[in-house]
Amino acid sequence: MGVEIIHEGGVRFTAHCRNHRITIDQPVEAGGTDAGPTPPELLAASMGSCVGYYVARFLEQAGLADRNITIECDWTVSKDTPKRIDCIRLQLKIPGLPENRLAAVQRVAGRCLIHQTLKQEPEVSLQVDTVI
Repeated sequence: MGVEIIHEGGVRFTAHCRNHRITIDQPVEAGGTDAGPTPPELLAASMGSCVGYYVARFLEQAGLADRNITIECDWTVSKDTPKRIDCIRLQLKIPGLPENRLAAVQRVAGRCLIHQTLKQEPEVSLQVDTVI
């Protein structure tokens, strides 16, 4: 699996994955042109949509599909060095979800791949090459 990210100039990048392109940029006040989400916004969107995927699949299997799931996600940045996201909060809104399914949805949401990856601190390697 992989994604290729290409610098487009300024602080804009394009991520290429399969047949898709995602523009990543910064707001104007941060030197960008606001042509796309920032990396932290993509991280939040990734986690929120991953949780949504797991919950939607669960609801479908439980015969509770088409609930118009909404996931709101926000985060805070630490004041420590190095800077990092120190808290991510997700709120799932599932209209008409029976009360007796809340605990099951909570368990399923917590199993999302992105959530589990962030909880287990993956190994990250970084290699810098020169191109001749």
